[in-house]
Amino acid sequence: MNSRIVESAQTTIHAHLTELVQKHAQTTYLRPIAEFSATTFKHFERLFAASKKERLIIDSGCGVGESTAVLAEQFPDAFVVGFDRSEHRTNKHYYRQETSNYAVLRAEVEDMWRLLLSAPYSKIIDFHALYYPNPYPKPRHIMRRWHGHPLLLPMLNLAPKTEVRTNWRIYAEEFAFAASTLGFSAEMQDISTIKPMTAFERKYQASGHTLFQVMVVKSSEGADS
Repeated sequence: MNSRIVESAQTTIHAHLTELVQKHAQTTYLRPIAEFSATTFKHFERLFAASKKERLIIDSGCGVGESTAVLAEQFPDAFVVGFDRSEHRTNKHYYRQETSNYAVLRAEVEDMWRLLLSAPYSKIIDFHALYYPNPYPKPRHIMRRWHGHPLLLPMLNLAPKTEVRTNWRIYAEEFAFAASTLGFSAEMQDISTIKPMTAFERKYQASGHTLFQVMVVKSSEGADS
């Protein structure tokens, strides 16, 4: 089944992105943690302790968890946790192999980011993946994109490396621009020929989409929280 190319009236980086990024970096996100997210976090803590691993990898918006399982295979010395807000998607996780180094859990990713930053886990997260988030291509929806979200800076501070993959060039350009605005190193490249990690990536690749990766690296000094 072919997937349509992302279409938008927006042809360049959003005119208000710099203003949004700077404003959000100076404000505190006050939305209460969802009860089900708090319950999920306690469950994650038990699973992580049982895994006996000392390093963490985060897969945000993991969907059915295929990318989570692939990351767990790539990084056997770490515990990989995938979070997604959809119970329907997380319940469809079809790997289910007997392995102790990953989990696919339902939670609001924004809640998990804040809980991880306020816990000792923030010091042991090696890598953060965000694969194919909804691009929200309408210009008025800029704040629904992760780089327009109030939690962009805390999210980027979670790990020394953050990887975003998308099939919309403007999304990749905006994310790299926003990260650079906050003092992070950000590199964007075409990854159209890589081995797919998710069903979305396979579908986009089969449909002839250009796929983009943005790799964000935190400086040794770190950005301001």
